[in-house]
Amino acid sequence: MRIARRALIAGAAAAAVSPSLAACQRAKASVGNSSRKKVRLTYGITSVAKTRGVFEPTLRDQGIDFEWIGPFPNHAPTLQAVATDTADFSFGGSSTPADQAILAGAKLSFVSWAVTTPRTTSIIVLPKSGITSVAGLVGKTVAVNRAGVAEFLLVAALEKNGVPRDRVNVVYLNPPDAAPAFASGAVDAWSIWTGPLELTEVQYGAIRIFEEGKELHKAIDFTTYLVRDDYVRAEADTIRSVIKAHQAEIDWANEHRVEAHALANQISKYPQAVVDKLVSYGSHTTLSFIDDKGIAALQDGADWLTEHGVLSGKIRIADHAVPL
Repeated sequence: MRIARRALIAGAAAAAVSPSLAACQRAKASVGNSSRKKVRLTYGITSVAKTRGVFEPTLRDQGIDFEWIGPFPNHAPTLQAVATDTADFSFGGSSTPADQAILAGAKLSFVSWAVTTPRTTSIIVLPKSGITSVAGLVGKTVAVNRAGVAEFLLVAALEKNGVPRDRVNVVYLNPPDAAPAFASGAVDAWSIWTGPLELTEVQYGAIRIFEEGKELHKAIDFTTYLVRDDYVRAEADTIRSVIKAHQAEIDWANEHRVEAHALANQISKYPQAVVDKLVSYGSHTTLSFIDDKGIAALQDGADWLTEHGVLSGKIRIADHAVPL
């Protein structure tokens, strides 16, 4: 409560403040002068940062408290959470839905990007489908996430194999809905990334008919972290600290793959056979602050996505990227 100086003078002959009011003012001053920050971080179903127990004390020692929000099955809903001020950081996810969210009006900025090898996102079918190649998708139904890495991969696969897009029935489903549709045969094929991909292989014997890293000579989609435009202006130091903490987690995971996948599985709860497949890839990720190289890579990918109709329009990445 704000009390005017005139009211204080009129209310006390000695111009003294009562002990209780003075205590209240001291408490409020203490809160107002606090240097601690708070950040709300989204996380996915394979988050090592959430489970290892190092990320939180690292940030708290720097005066940053935070709240985990999730888990989310893919990047698009985390972007919505950030855009609507339910969270401050999208987790490291596909750049394709990030581009589309910005094109749709979301006030978001890229602050870091990552490259992971091998690139295993794949189009899969069930053995009973009789489909053995991308050409076999003609007249079939394929599930993808809209304006995401899965839709990009399908478009790239059809182009590479000379299959007109209008010869394939595309159904837009996120993983929680696509998985049962695929398993039941309601869709004939599914374009999906690592995690749900291996789970479907283990559970249903799914077969890969097109794998990104083996079929495409360069990456189009990248891992990205985004924040709101107003947040990046106000909290640059906090963002730097969060990205550095993520970098440390990723570097640790690169060197401790077995332990990292075991920790991630505390959230995903995949069968051990799935975890074993994930470990066998020997995946390596490099996370960087957004820089000229990142802007150029994201722009190259976005241009391809626009030219191929995956994105609804053209985006200039440099206008939505903040080097820190």
